[in-house]
Amino acid sequence: MHTTTTIGIDVSKQYLDAFCRHDQKTLRVPNHPQGITALLAWIGQRAARPLMVIEPTGGYEHTLQTMLLDQGLSVAKVNARQVREFSRAKGQLAKTDAIDASVLADYGQVMAPRTLVGTSPEQHALAQLVKRRRQLVELATIEKNRLEKVHDELTTQSIQRMLRVLKEEIQAMDARMAKLIEAHESLSDSQDVVRQVKGIGPLTFAILLAELPELGRIGNKQISSLVGVAPHNVDSGMMRGKRRIRGGRVSIRCALYMAVLSAIQHDPSMKRFYRHLVEEGKKPKKVALVAVMRKMLVRLNAKMREYYLQGDCSAWQPQEG
Repeated sequence: MHTTTTIGIDVSKQYLDAFCRHDQKTLRVPNHPQGITALLAWIGQRAARPLMVIEPTGGYEHTLQTMLLDQGLSVAKVNARQVREFSRAKGQLAKTDAIDASVLADYGQVMAPRTLVGTSPEQHALAQLVKRRRQLVELATIEKNRLEKVHDELTTQSIQRMLRVLKEEIQAMDARMAKLIEAHESLSDSQDVVRQVKGIGPLTFAILLAELPELGRIGNKQISSLVGVAPHNVDSGMMRGKRRIRGGRVSIRCALYMAVLSAIQHDPSMKRFYRHLVEEGKKPKKVALVAVMRKMLVRLNAKMREYYLQGDCSAWQPQEG
């Protein structure tokens, strides 16, 4: 039984609805810094170290999340679909912002979800650059697909101009990321550690540091499950199904996939491991690549763990689950 006080916060564009499971108290405040300050004061009256449970809402939760973490509070950002299934399992069919907040509090109490790892201001800035770069790449892909299907000259020229602009913007994002990393010792030192692993380039490093702050701070099994490269059993009775990966952070898997394609060409140990799985283990190539991704992730996690332990033992924070 988990005894931590849980507070669920339902986030919308305009409001934050909070519910404290311990004393059944509720609060609604505007979703802006002043409202969040009032919410923090209310939280302080409820319990000393509560677990805050929120859902991703397309960015509307960012200021709340940052201010909660800055106060040293434990924050869990949980999967919205899983919370809905949890609510239905309880027989809770009605849905309002206040009810959603209470369901989040109950979910946190029962499921004890993994809490977020706080990020530094420079990591947050790097994450914003990585996010914007991804948006530009997606736009460029859309334009390239359009270019293949048009036949008139004016449209072709328009798309080509747009592609040139997008290419310049992507290059500008790369330059800004490199400058940001160089300007901050913590980012620069982390880059030196991570890039000891062959296959990890500047972009992959930026994605890892920006979108996987847990790297080096949790165990190998946890990090593999978090990214979605740990196979899950599908067994029932005498039936033994195929192990499959599912869930996790797609952006990190995509980055690791590209890194692995390079590693199995230039890293002798990774190359041997991959060939062993394919040739001797008779594994499909995609399955073998996922195994190499998991091996690379574990190696990266170990190196970053060692780096954190050398600098500050408090950075190593094994968690349950």
